Amino acid sequence: MRLPRPLSRLIPLAVSAALGACLMSPVSPAAAQDAQEAPAPTTSDLLWANPDARSAEPGAGVTAQVTSQSAARAAEDEELEVTVSVTNGSDQTLTGLELRAQHAETVAEPDGVATSLLANQGEYPWAGPFQTLDATVGPGESLDITVRVPVGQSDDWYQTDADATGATADDVTLPGLGLSGAGVHPLLFNLNGSLGDADISYLAGARTTLTVTEDTDTDNQVDEDSGDSAPGLTVLWPLSSASVAVAGQVGDAPDPSELYLPDETLAGELSEGGRLRDLLDTWRDATDGDTTVKASTCLAIDPDLLETVDRMTDGYRVGATVPSPVQEPTRLRDRWNRHDDDAPSESGTGADAASAWLSDLRDVVKDACVVPLPYANADINAVATGNDPWLAEEMTDRGVSVVEHVLDITPATGIQIPGSGYIEPAARSHLSGKDGNSPSTAVIADATLDRGTVESGGDEITRSATGTLPDSPMRTLQFPAALGSALAATGVRPETAAYSDTSSRRDLAADGAASRMAAAVGVLDRELNTARTTTGQVLAVPPAAWSVDPQDATTFLDAVRDHFADGSAEPVSFGDALSAPAAPVTLDDSTENIDPSPVDDGAARNVAQVAGHLRNLTNIMEDVPNIALTRRIFTRPMFDDLLRAVSDTGRRFREDAAAVRNRGSERTGQVTGLAYALRTSVSLLPPGNVFTRTSDSSPLIVVARNGLPLPVSVRVHYAGAPGVTLNTPGVQQIPAQGSVTLQMTSEIPTEAEQSDLTMYLSTPDDVRISDEVTIRLASVPGLNWRLVGIVAACLVLIFVAARTLRKRRRAVDGSPDSRRVKNDGARD
Repeated sequence: MRLPRPLSRLIPLAVSAALGACLMSPVSPAAAQDAQEAPAPTTSDLLWANPDARSAEPGAGVTAQVTSQSAARAAEDEELEVTVSVTNGSDQTLTGLELRAQHAETVAEPDGVATSLLANQGEYPWAGPFQTLDATVGPGESLDITVRVPVGQSDDWYQTDADATGATADDVTLPGLGLSGAGVHPLLFNLNGSLGDADISYLAGARTTLTVTEDTDTDNQVDEDSGDSAPGLTVLWPLSSASVAVAGQVGDAPDPSELYLPDETLAGELSEGGRLRDLLDTWRDATDGDTTVKASTCLAIDPDLLETVDRMTDGYRVGATVPSPVQEPTRLRDRWNRHDDDAPSESGTGADAASAWLSDLRDVVKDACVVPLPYANADINAVATGNDPWLAEEMTDRGVSVVEHVLDITPATGIQIPGSGYIEPAARSHLSGKDGNSPSTAVIADATLDRGTVESGGDEITRSATGTLPDSPMRTLQFPAALGSALAATGVRPETAAYSDTSSRRDLAADGAASRMAAAVGVLDRELNTARTTTGQVLAVPPAAWSVDPQDATTFLDAVRDHFADGSAEPVSFGDALSAPAAPVTLDDSTENIDPSPVDDGAARNVAQVAGHLRNLTNIMEDVPNIALTRRIFTRPMFDDLLRAVSDTGRRFREDAAAVRNRGSERTGQVTGLAYALRTSVSLLPPGNVFTRTSDSSPLIVVARNGLPLPVSVRVHYAGAPGVTLNTPGVQQIPAQGSVTLQMTSEIPTEAEQSDLTMYLSTPDDVRISDEVTIRLASVPGLNWRLVGIVAACLVLIFVAARTLRKRRRAVDGSPDSRRVKNDGARD
């Protein structure tokens, strides 16, 4: 991987960190020592988080997060309620707790929201008084503090002395935030306390943002006299899952083969209270009776999830492995030594949950927009790097047919939504239709390209959210990188977007999910404000396996609805966004340099190589009209496994990134092993290691076996010493999961009593199938045609001589003299 963009962009944050360190409350000596002894970040660490982010935090083992927030958007006359969760990770008791609210300058630009969350405590200059808390937190314990604070102006700001009145953790009221004027306001809840015998000092800050709205909000409302119009807003609502089928399955027809899942994770996601259930219900509730939200959203569905859920409705098995589709003949003596279970498993319990979820999905999509994600959310760039045509086709084109089959609707076609948010040169070739497919539109982050301008009427020139590439029929639909990054950072499994600015990256686990969603709502507000004079369009693209809970999902959709209600945005359908006038764009190839966890090129090439083996395996079989199963159906699940091996799902969740890579490598290895087992199930079975000929016409008998579910046509190829000839029978068809007996004659040189002969099977066009088998040809010593002739002549001579002697003896016995002698002897 190449180095990230110049880290000089991080210098301003380092300066702000130093300033924050000067302004913050005192830090205990132990905390300062811990900070000094922290190891230097590696290049990989720099891609996940800016090392200067919150650099002045004490690091004493105490953390504070905003884990609940009553509203991400509020008016000045409202009250904000938050839950600040304090965790004591040290080995000392935390006492003397004090809490106060602070805020910083209003954020003007979308990128400024993420930057504000990196600031140190001293960079929140407006500070209220401390409120003492009647609570202690022991080592390893946590405490939730419920805080209520008015949003508007307060006369209690700028006090430095702590309020002497104590408060319980579940009832803390702070003076008003003093926020005036609409906009996005960074907030910090400053926690002081004493660890053990140390003095009271600043220990942690819980950060969040609040978007303030007013009825007289000139910042958000459209000024009709200015000529500006409300920007369009479109939202993709993703449905995907990291839980996929167990590797090693093959296809069947007319009914699919039995589904195997590794655990009940997917069943849990589909059940009441599960992630997928909540995402569907939240969207359905928000769009029920609200035409603006429904018109502006499009369901982005993973075809792999859709197909898996559909198969779950008919029942499934749960187990770590699947039964082998290759049935090898086993000798009796081998069975005595084999005690392996044939894929131990148990019946799955989520069939009803899958049926209910799928039924509800079918109901809501009847009059809704649906667009397929890449199959298994596979990384488009990785598949394009490998350049396997079948794998690319499965990834980009199969989703439409799956949606049509399962949901009985026609989805948006020709749209590719890479999970990474960017496309590399190899992917452009595929999406441009150079491989025979129709050109596509790629939905990517605007930070990954340089945009041109387009006339929007008269002489007015504006930037566009759609683009065309030079010398390419491919189009692009751009979404704001700042908004995409903020949405990726939400949920219980926050992701670091591959296209996000490295200088604004931070440890996402340090903030609560509620505060991260509040930040995303703030970025949406700023993007809509900016879009009035730029693109005129904002597209919100959360990550495919979005991990938000119902409260955060509702918070985001409520913000969308509020913007439509107050006129700061207009609903635009996904189709209208795609068809907007396009400006010329040039793609930026440097995004891959700052991707914290891309698919390794070696892994991509390995997957493509295995896909090539699968293509060869598929092509050796022959489709039969009276058999419903086809060769493509049989091997398709193995191609699906390869796509899952390079999936973007979970790849940029820092805590799981290494495990995702390992699981992908294991899955590729399992497919490789299965492909080898299937290929070698077509084999030659010789009668033994040595074949003894009694003559040139002695037949060599071998069995050609086919363990595949479809017929295979083969030729026998051989190699031997010079002069050795094997009279092969030509093209032979081996029936599905059957065998044929082949008889061949051989010739070897006269002087050679023994010779090794190597044989293997290939397709009629000489694509090798089976492994080699070696047979030693031997003739009976001395029993050649000359010897046989000599022996036969000798036998004839012996026979003639014996017969002659017999005749002579009979002749002697029958002469007159011999009879007279006999008679005389009788008289005597």
